[in-house]
Parts: sequence; structure tokens; C-alpha cells
Amino acid sequence: MFSLPIPLFILGLFAWIWNYSLPGFSGRKKYILLSVLALRIAVGMGMVWLYTFYYTDRQKADVHRYYTDAVHMADVHDESPKEFWLNWMGLSKDFEYEGRHFDRMLNWVHPYGNRMYNDNRSIIRTHALLALTGAKSLWEHSLMFAAFAWLGSYLISISLARLWSLPATGMMLLLNAIPSVLLWSSAPLKESLVLLQMGVLFWAWFVFRSKFFGQMLGLIALILLYYTKSYMAILMAGFGLMYAFSRFVQAQRPSNGLRKFKLEFWLPMGLILFYVALSSLMTWNPVLDMLSFKLQNFLNLAEAEQAGSRIFLPAFEPNWISFLSTLKWGLLNTILRPLPGDLNGVFVWIMLPESVAMLLLIVGLTRPDFRAHQPWFWASIWFAVGLLCLIGVTTPVLGSLFRYRMPLWLPMLPYVWMGGQALRQKLGWI
Repeated sequence: MFSLPIPLFILGLFAWIWNYSLPGFSGRKKYILLSVLALRIAVGMGMVWLYTFYYTDRQKADVHRYYTDAVHMADVHDESPKEFWLNWMGLSKDFEYEGRHFDRMLNWVHPYGNRMYNDNRSIIRTHALLALTGAKSLWEHSLMFAAFAWLGSYLISISLARLWSLPATGMMLLLNAIPSVLLWSSAPLKESLVLLQMGVLFWAWFVFRSKFFGQMLGLIALILLYYTKSYMAILMAGFGLMYAFSRFVQAQRPSNGLRKFKLEFWLPMGLILFYVALSSLMTWNPVLDMLSFKLQNFLNLAEAEQAGSRIFLPAFEPNWISFLSTLKWGLLNTILRPLPGDLNGVFVWIMLPESVAMLLLIVGLTRPDFRAHQPWFWASIWFAVGLLCLIGVTTPVLGSLFRYRMPLWLPMLPYVWMGGQALRQKLGWI
């Protein structure tokens, strides 16, 4: 069932971009913003079409299953608005096991015991709010999620442009040319919300003029990111802390020896080693227990659904020796995949050039000019290491690995730009 509010909002967004000059995109540069928004909408609808008419099992497709639960939730609003809002805010248990509406909600509760926050609920809640406008068509919802991703792309682009003195138009075009960023964050998925929330974080931290309100806005974005993808909030909090710490280190005089010992490397490494030593003395390791649990459930799900792009990743026990044994395979999968034997699907082929670019980026990070902005360099390195380790040890399906790798590119965008410029000069391209 189609309604007017969301299509009218999208038309209004196009008109607003056309009539007003946004920072970094004045004059003819606004055509880039209009083109990216149109591209996002087309790709988002294409993903909906793909998972509606090609991959027809809707209960296995994240594009459909969260939306379906949200429509059921919105139907409760038609019966009782009070009951809807109590459940939406988590103050009632009607959607939980043995609740009145449990049979309507297939993804509100995990089919297995969950030891972490169930971040399925955040995207279901977002879909439910959109459904309250009368939009109970997934095609309409895809319009709004494409707009979320467009706004996130814009905020990231102007933030990096200001911080690195790079062209905002170049950042915008480059960001939206990365396959995993364009494909997965344009669809009605959690990645759209992640891109928007990370964009707000970058803007609040590096562009917003009021320090107090910037910090408050960043804190709100970080909280929302936690409820969308918990591990991304932890990684971004670490990114912000490392950036601030590195700025402090770089501000000190060389005579105090802080620069000499590269505290940006040794302090995080020391904290990690301290946690490893401390947790080895404990009978229960909460971090490894959570990661082991998540991997085992993903392995069970991949086997039950006969995932076609499943890759080798052995389960591990919640101890450091077993974890490190699996981590080596996880990092190899995350950095080197797809291998020639993996090239058996459209998304895998799309993943290939991105993996090659990642290897070139790793080599390029040894360049001295890449380390010119030390705070960003160290914050990005630790963010990337943390993300690659987390998704590497918990993701035994290649398609999902491609999707979850998407946020890696956001802080690395300046290095991709600089690497591209260096390669162009070396090859003599105009």
C-alpha cells in the first residue's frame, strides 16, 4: 500500500538541494549531490527488487524480514496506540515469548538465547515509525533508507574535506563509488543507519562549531549507533579516544620523549596485553565467550540455510589459544577473500576489486605522507584492526563478510584518495 508522505519528502529533498547551496557543494557542484541521491534511490530499489523477485525466500532476506515485523508492529498501533508505544519503547512484553503478539514477530526475539543486545529491534523500530506515516510498502521504505545513506555520505564527505583540506566533491564521489558502501547502505538495512550515524559522529566531532553541542550530538549518535550495531559503537568510541589521545601526544614537545616511543601504538597494545593476562587468570572471559557464541550461532545458521558462500572458519572455545587459532583464518578471509575458487556469484565478483584495493591500501599505509596526520592515522589503524578482527572471527559467510566490511572504508577514505592521486601521477594519467 502506497502513501504520499515519504515520496513527497523525497521530492522536497531534491527541490531543497536544487534551490539551496549546501556547504562544499555550491553552484554546479549541487548536481553531484542530486546525482548521488538519485543513484542511491535506484540502487536501493534495485536491492529490493533483487531480494523480492530473484532471491524469493523473504524470511532469509534481511531486506524483507525486519520490514515484515515492523508492519505487524504498526498494525498494533491501529488497534491500540498506547500498546504500540509501550512495546516500541520496550516497556511492555507483548512481542516477547508467550506475549500476546509474539506470533506476529518472527525477528523481534532471536531464535536462540541471546547474550547481547538484539540489534534487530532497532531497524524494526525504524521501519515501524516509517509505517506509521501510512507507508506500508517496502519500496517506499527503501526511498527513506536511501535518503539516510545520502545524508550520511554528505556529512562524512564535508567532514573529511574540512579536516584533510580535500575536495568535498571528490570525497562524495569516491565514497559512493565503493561497491560495499553503495550497495548495502542504499538498501533498507542496518548499514544505512550505520552510515548516517557515523556521518553525524564525524560532523559533530570535526565540523560542528559549538564544542559542547558537538559533544552532545556525538554522544547521541554514539548511543544510537550502539543500538544499531553495538560493536560499531565500541569501535567508534575507541576511534574518538585514540584521535584525542594522539592529538595530545603530538602537541607535546619532542624533548619529553613522547613522540619517540610512539605511545599511539604501545599504549593500546599494552592495554590489550594487560587484558589478555588478566582474563587468563579468570575462569570466565566475557569478550571471548560472546564472540565464540556469536560465531557458533552464525555457523548453525549458515548450515541450516545452506549458505552458498560459506567459507572455512573453525569454531573456537572462549580461551586465547583457541581464539588466536581461529583469528588467523578470520583475518585471511577478511583481507584476502575472495580467492579464485570463491568467484561463483555476482556479489563475490563485485567484492574482488574492493579486496584488491584493500591490499593496495595496506601497502600504501607505509608511505610517509600517509602518516602526516598522525592522530587520524593511528585512530584509523586501530579502528580497522578492531573491525577486521571482530568480523573475521564471527563471519563464516563470504557475502556477509563483504557487507560487514563496509564501515572500514569510511575513515580510510582520505588514504584511498591520496593513494589514487599517487598512482595517477606515477602512471602519468591526466
